Amino acid sequence: MAAESPDQLVLLRETASTLKKTAQILYDGSLDFPAVNRNAKRILAAADLIELNVEDADE
Repeated sequence: MAAESPDQLVLLRETASTLKKTAQILYDGSLDFPAVNRNAKRILAAADLIELNVEDADE
């Protein structure tokens, strides 16, 4: 695996966290919009996977 710089990992963590927070806002506000709700839920799942990937890159 390629060595990532500490700054790059920090940026990836922050970006993944921002993505998750934004997706949560979409999810919470989309109860009346089923398609948006489903897609926001998918984004939340993807954000969880991205966070795991970043953690793995840090090892």
